[in-house]
Amino acid sequence: MLAAAANSKALWYLTRATGMVSLLLLTASVVLGIIGIQRWKSRRWPRFLTGGLHKNVSLLAVSFLAVHIVTAVSDSFVTIRWVNAFVPFTGTYRPVWLGLGAVASDLLIALVITSIARERIGYRVWRAVHWAAYACWPVALVHGLGTGTDARQPWALAMFLGSLAVVCGATWWRLSTTDGLPVGRRAAGVAASVAVPLVALTWLVGGPLQPGWAARAGTPAASASVVATQPRAFSATFAAPLTGTAAETQPDTNGNATITLAARLTGQVNGVLAVTITGPALSTGGVTMTSSHASLGPSNQPNLFTGEVTALSGNRITMGLRGTASTITATADLTVDAFGNLTGTLQSSPTTTT
Repeated sequence: MLAAAANSKALWYLTRATGMVSLLLLTASVVLGIIGIQRWKSRRWPRFLTGGLHKNVSLLAVSFLAVHIVTAVSDSFVTIRWVNAFVPFTGTYRPVWLGLGAVASDLLIALVITSIARERIGYRVWRAVHWAAYACWPVALVHGLGTGTDARQPWALAMFLGSLAVVCGATWWRLSTTDGLPVGRRAAGVAASVAVPLVALTWLVGGPLQPGWAARAGTPAASASVVATQPRAFSATFAAPLTGTAAETQPDTNGNATITLAARLTGQVNGVLAVTITGPALSTGGVTMTSSHASLGPSNQPNLFTGEVTALSGNRITMGLRGTASTITATADLTVDAFGNLTGTLQSSPTTTT
């Protein structure tokens, strides 16, 4: 059970990483394409170097995209099928934002195929399809913000905003240096390159950066559950994966905040875990624990065992819980993403005394 959870976590990290790298490579490809159109060159940077680099970066982006798709489909944490990766808006997990990812991947694949077959299909057809690059990049950007779980992380936010700034800067440079471009078309291009980032930033602040975005984005309530084939009776000794939510209140007038964890055990153990931890809020997030409460039990008797947190160590929480006939020690190893989604494992065993 623990090995399966570790494998799933590895796929989850790989999916996120390859998605980020694909977006960065696509951003670089778009910028190189704009520079290539302007036929920019210097003494140390001949024009053919821009074209070759543009082609190779695009192929590399497709390679990372392929790994991104394979790991997303293979990860059992959410249900994403092969058809969802290529046919837009057919999935159940965040369907709109995942569908935009399918649109972006289809456009990028079409760009690469037509570039390879450019001599056979002719310049006009290739040129018409190549304009899709201007739609592929913003669609991929919105997909990453809407579907990804790192949008609220400072490093990820810097990457998204940096990509937006670089492409907009290259577009403005092209508009300002293109000779013979009609004034109306130049003005329309500048207006669009200003309006699109403003709309994107407004949506970002009101959407992915707000708490509860995971539910509003279309995450199914049971998407992270592992279905049990034959649930067994709740006992004091077990090991089980769990999923749930984590939330932290704003500090009160005394500077105290409360962290609330609500999780459901999955696999062959059917139960629920609830934990509250209260104490002075830390500037880096979290609290210094001064009081706590924990409860554990089957779904129809959630307070079968109650007690408090006895130790905190990183992402590990140890609890001492008492029932009517026994006392147990429960240890939870947890991971919480930027949207408050909680995953991990829980191990329970009878408390030994000396």
